[in-house]
Amino acid sequence: MNVKLNVLSAGVLFFIGQGISAQKVKKDTAASNEIDEVVVVGYRSTTKKTAVTSVATVDSKTIENRPNSNVLNIVQGQLAGVNVTASTGQPGAKPTVIIRGVGTYNGNTDPLYVIDGFPSNSDNFRSINPNDIETFSVLKDASAIAQYGSRGSNGVIMITTKKGGYNEKMRIRYSTQFGVSMLQDPKYNYASSKELLAIQKGYGIGLGAKMSAEQIANYNIDTNWRKVFFRPAVTQSHDLSIESGGKNISSYTSVGYLNQDGILRTTGLKRFTVRNNINGKSSNDRFKYSLVTGVGFSMNNEAILDGGVINRNYVLGAYQSAPYLSPSLYQSGKQLFDLYQKDGTLLYTPLMLMDKLVNYNNLTEELRLDMASNLSYKITNDLTARIRTSGQFLNTRFTQAEYPLSFNAFLFKGAQEFSGFEDVNQRREFLFNNLWQLDYSKTIDKHSFSLSGYAEYNYSQWDATNFRQRGLDPKTFVPGAGSGYIADTPDNDFYVPQTAVFKLKLNMISYFGSFTYDFNKKYGIEGFIRRDGTSRFANDRQWGTFWSVGGRWNLDQEAFMQNVKFVDIFKLRGSYGTQGNQRIVDADSNTSIPSVYAGLNPPRFTNIYSVTNNTYNGNQGYAITFGDSNLRWETTKQYNIGVDFELFKRRLRGSFDYYNKKTTELYMPDPSAPVLGTLSVVRNTDASIVNKGIEVSLAYDILKNKEKDISLTFRINGSINTQKIDGIKSGGGRISEGAVPQYITANGGLLREPFVYKYLGVNPANGNLLFEDINGNSTENPTVADRRLYGKNNLPKYQGGFGLDFNYSNFFASTTFTFVARVVRYDYDLSSLYNPNNLANFTVEKDLQNAWTMTNVNTDVPSLKASNLGLQGHSDRFLKDASYLRMRNVQIGYRLPQRFLKDTFINNLSVTLQAENLFTISKWKGFDPESPRNSDQQKYPTPRIVTLGFDIKF
Repeated sequence: MNVKLNVLSAGVLFFIGQGISAQKVKKDTAASNEIDEVVVVGYRSTTKKTAVTSVATVDSKTIENRPNSNVLNIVQGQLAGVNVTASTGQPGAKPTVIIRGVGTYNGNTDPLYVIDGFPSNSDNFRSINPNDIETFSVLKDASAIAQYGSRGSNGVIMITTKKGGYNEKMRIRYSTQFGVSMLQDPKYNYASSKELLAIQKGYGIGLGAKMSAEQIANYNIDTNWRKVFFRPAVTQSHDLSIESGGKNISSYTSVGYLNQDGILRTTGLKRFTVRNNINGKSSNDRFKYSLVTGVGFSMNNEAILDGGVINRNYVLGAYQSAPYLSPSLYQSGKQLFDLYQKDGTLLYTPLMLMDKLVNYNNLTEELRLDMASNLSYKITNDLTARIRTSGQFLNTRFTQAEYPLSFNAFLFKGAQEFSGFEDVNQRREFLFNNLWQLDYSKTIDKHSFSLSGYAEYNYSQWDATNFRQRGLDPKTFVPGAGSGYIADTPDNDFYVPQTAVFKLKLNMISYFGSFTYDFNKKYGIEGFIRRDGTSRFANDRQWGTFWSVGGRWNLDQEAFMQNVKFVDIFKLRGSYGTQGNQRIVDADSNTSIPSVYAGLNPPRFTNIYSVTNNTYNGNQGYAITFGDSNLRWETTKQYNIGVDFELFKRRLRGSFDYYNKKTTELYMPDPSAPVLGTLSVVRNTDASIVNKGIEVSLAYDILKNKEKDISLTFRINGSINTQKIDGIKSGGGRISEGAVPQYITANGGLLREPFVYKYLGVNPANGNLLFEDINGNSTENPTVADRRLYGKNNLPKYQGGFGLDFNYSNFFASTTFTFVARVVRYDYDLSSLYNPNNLANFTVEKDLQNAWTMTNVNTDVPSLKASNLGLQGHSDRFLKDASYLRMRNVQIGYRLPQRFLKDTFINNLSVTLQAENLFTISKWKGFDPESPRNSDQQKYPTPRIVTLGFDIKF
C-alpha cells in the first residue's frame, strides 16, 4: 500500500491500520515521498505493492486486551477462509483452525505456526500472552505456503511479537482488565420436577409411577442443578511493557499475569509470562541481529468430560439430573456409596458428581521457553548472509487424583483395603530449528531481481513418564506430594505403581531456493523450489520435492489507468504450486501425545511385533501392529487467482481470491483380510480431496472527516468452500465410520457425510416413527437401502465475519460478528432428552408430555413405547443445523483528553467496556453451535464474557 510520509515542522507520526499517516497541525508545510509498506511473507520481506501472495493480517489493535487466553479465539471471523472453532469453553483450551477446507482424510489438519520466524508447537497457546503479539498473519495461496513445503499443506500462520524502535525514548505501558464470565444456557425445554414425575407416572417408571396426581401436584423440590455445578467466573489480567531504543539497539520487555476462572466449578487458568525482544545493528548497518526470549508458566485446571461416563461428567450432572432430587442428600463419599448400594440405579448421578467436585482434582502445569536469534551480515551491497537459530522447550506436569474416600474410590474398590488413585505424568518437548540463508539482490534501471538459497534443519523430541499409584491412605494422603501411597505386600500386587515411559523423535532437513523478478513495480514473478526429507518415512520415500510459481500485474501503474481517477491500487496476482503433508494420522484426543508426534510410535512404515501376556490359553504371544513400507508424502496442488484493490482515495479497499486445492495420495485405511488380525492398514491411496472456493474481504469508510475527527468503517469478509472426494477404490468407492449415526466418505461426496434415513414424523395410527424409503414412500421399517447421504457435514460451506469501527473525538466503538452456514452435527444431548429409557433416572424434554397415546394421535412426538424407536439413531431426526450468527465482540471506549493529563506523568489513558459472545442466532439448541466435531454430547459450554479494561501509557 502506498502512503505518504509527510515531513512536518511540528507533528507526530502515528500508525493507523496498515498504513502510516501524519497528524498535522495548522500552518504545517510538508514535502512528500512515497514509500511502500513492508510485509513479511515466509522467509523473506517484500512490500505490499510488489507482493505476489495473498496475506491476511490482524494487527495488535485487534488482538490487545481481549478477554481470551488464547489468541486463536481472538481472530475468529477476522480472516477470510480461516475457520477458527472453539472446541470447548474451558480456559486455555486449544481451538481448531482449518484454512481453505480440510485437505486430508486421515492426516493432521493443523496449520504450521511460525512465531518470530521459527516453526513452533501447535498443540496449545495457553502459555503465550496475546498482548505481546504485533501481527497475526495467514498465508494461504500456493506461492506463500510452498516456502514451507513439507509443513505448509494446511496453511501457515505467522505470528510476530512486539519490538522496540530505534532512536525512541523509553515508553511504559500498563493495561489491566476485570471481567465476569456467565453461562449461556442451551435452548432445550427441560421438564420440571412436576412435569417429569407426571411423565414417569404415565410411562409407569421411576418415582412418579409410585405417586398419586395429588402428591405430584404438591411436590416442592425442583433443583436447578446448573447452579450447583456452574458459577459466574471472574477474570483479571495485568500487563506491563517497556519499549526503548538507541541509535543501534532497541528492546521490548513485557510482564503479564492472567487469572481466569472457568464457569464450571474447579476449572480455571493462571498464567505468568515474561518476554524480551532485542534488536541491534552495527553503525554501518551491515551487521544486524535480534534475540527473542519468551517465558510462560501456566497452571490449568481442566474438567475431563468423558461424554459417555456418567459419574465423571459435570455437564451431564448440571443439565440432565432429575430436578426432583435434592442436593442435600449428599453428605460424603461413603454415605453416598451406601445410598447407591441400596438403590442400585443412576438416579444419584448428580450426587456422585457433587462428590467429584470435592474429592477429585487435576492440574496441568506448563513451563514454556521460546528463544530465537537472527544474525545477518551484508557481505556486499547486493549479497547478504543470514543465520537463524531457535529453540522451544516445554515442560508439562499433569497430576490427577481420585481421593481415597471419594464415591468412585468406594465404587471401584473391589476386595482391596485401600482405594483411590493418583496419576503423575511428566512431559518434556524440545524443538530446534536452524536455518542458513544467502540472499543476492540487484536493481538495474527498472529491473530488480533476487536469488536466495536456504538450508534448514529441524529436530523435535517428546519424552513422557507416566506414573499411577493405586491405593491411597486417607490419613496421610496429600495430592501431588507422594505421601499416603500404600506399599506393595507379598500377598497383593494391586498397590504396585504402574509406570510407562515414552520417547519420540522427529528429524527433518530441507534445501530450497527462490527467485523473484520485478519490472518497474508493474510486473513481477517469483518461483520457489524445496527438497524436504523426514524421518517419518523409510528409505528413498523420505524425500519430497515441492515448488511454486507466482506472478502479479499492477494495473494501476499502466498508462491507460492514469485517467481512471477513482482507482488508487489495482493488482492482479496468481500462483500455482505444491505442498506436502507427512503427518500420517492425527493425534487421538484421548491421548496426551502432541499431534506432531502422532504416528511415530510405532512407526507406520513397518510391522512391529511385541510380546504380550495372557494370549493363546493364558500363555505369552505376539501382538502385531501392521505398517506400510511404501508410505510417502501426501501432495497438495493448489492454484490461486486474486485481486487487491483500493478505490476512491482508499475509501473502499479489499481483495478477492479464487482457489482450487487438490490433495492426492491420501492417507486412508485400506481394508485387509481379518485373518491378519486387523481390518485395515493406513496407506497412501488413489483417493483425492478437492477444496475450491472464493474469498472476499472488504472495508468501506462510511464516514471519514479528519477535520471533525470522525470516522465510521464497515468491514466484512466471507468465503465459500466446496469439497469433493474422488478416487476411492475399496468398498465400492465408500469408506464407512461410526454406527449411530453412520458416516460415509464416498466418491463425489463430502468428508464423513451422515448416511441416514429421512425422518418423516409419527404414524398417527400407532405412534411409531415414520421414515422415507428410497422411492419416497413412508415406512416404519426402513432397510439399509433406504439410507442416503445427507449432503452436508460438520465443515461449514459458508463462513465469515463483519463489523463496524467508529471513532469520534475521544470516543471509540467497534463490533465484530461471525457466521457459518450449511453445517450439521448430531445432537446427542437432544437425543438423550427424548429417550424414554432415561425417564427413571434423568430429566427429559417436556415435549414428552405430548408423546403419542391412544387419545393424543395428532402429535410430532412418537409414542414412548414405539416399537421402532431404535431406528431413530440411524435417521436425521437429531441431525441438526448448526449454522449461526454470533456477536463475537462489542466494545466501547473513551480516551481521556490530553488537557486532563497535562503536567502529569501519564501520556495517554483509555477505558474500555466490552462483551464477548453477547448473543447468538441459531437453530442449534445445544450448549454452543460452534464446534469442530461431528457430534456433541455434554461439552463444556462457551461463556458470555463482560470486561472492563484500563490502558495507561507513560
